[in-house]
Amino acid sequence: MNTQYRLKESDYLWFNWVAPNIKEWYPGIFTSTLGTDLDMKNGIDYIYTHNDTRITISARLWKSHPFQHFSMRYRRSIYPKMGLEIDSRLNSIKNGDEISDLTMEGFLYRGKLYMGIINTHTLYTTIEGMIPFLTEFYVENTGPKDITTFKRAPFDLFNEGAINKIITPLLVIPS
Repeated sequence: MNTQYRLKESDYLWFNWVAPNIKEWYPGIFTSTLGTDLDMKNGIDYIYTHNDTRITISARLWKSHPFQHFSMRYRRSIYPKMGLEIDSRLNSIKNGDEISDLTMEGFLYRGKLYMGIINTHTLYTTIEGMIPFLTEFYVENTGPKDITTFKRAPFDLFNEGAINKIITPLLVIPS
């Protein structure tokens, strides 16, 4: 599955499976930043607006069993020296550059949406210094020689109340 397909599928899943099913908590409008500077330079996937509220969001959505962690891209085998999400977010925080307001990670599984939501600054400043000790998992990108290493930030690393969770049946299912 190539990158362009995955990105388009990500937007499709967000707008057809996530946004309609979290309207109770987020009744406003989500706008994709796909391909813009906000996306490419700042890791911001969506802008949520409601009345006078504007929230930027980094999102990840999996079609799998839900897990109690946030996952962050750490390394990619074909670009071993390039820092990915973890490095870029920590550098942005250090340099005062824009990062998303919220990080949302969701799972579509057996007719339900499981979503963890955290302040992005809290996520990355909490894991700073722990990165070598975070467990990893691997995802194939364009082939077996192109592997992304993800680090897991378990929910129990964070203070109580730092993570909002939404678990909801998929009430709105696209046709």
